[in-house]
Amino acid sequence: MRRSLFARLLPLALTAALSACVVVPLPQTDTGGEPAQFLEDPSGAQLNALRQRNGLAPLSHSPLLEKVAQGHANDMARMQEMTHTGSDGSTLGVRITRSGYNMRRGAENIAVTRRGLDGAMDIWTNSPPHLSHMLMPQVKEYGIARSGDYWAMVVARVK
Repeated sequence: MRRSLFARLLPLALTAALSACVVVPLPQTDTGGEPAQFLEDPSGAQLNALRQRNGLAPLSHSPLLEKVAQGHANDMARMQEMTHTGSDGSTLGVRITRSGYNMRRGAENIAVTRRGLDGAMDIWTNSPPHLSHMLMPQVKEYGIARSGDYWAMVVARVK
């Protein structure tokens, strides 16, 4: 029984550890050549349920923040690299400013997983730095996007 539980938890622990801002190049085939796509359901149900369980107000979906997240997910997929730094050297602050969003406070979570949004949320929820981003009381809006197996979530608040 112990061995079985350990065998099931080890891959999740390793995935969470690797997603904590480590650059992980993937083979070309991992994205499957899929075009970038916005999430069909941008409601943020999982994110807002997590916030509610922790006594926080829900976040509103921001099409502008979703475009920022989508741009970064696309960029990571093109580079085949999970990183918070864009191919042009940009940071989250630069990417948000370029979009016209007047950010007061914000954060970004990234992940690479073949397990879809559920997998990305599992990774972020089980990683203290990523969890803290999703539970920031100062933010009011979010955007989540994917490109292939690359995921980006941006949470922020305007000035």
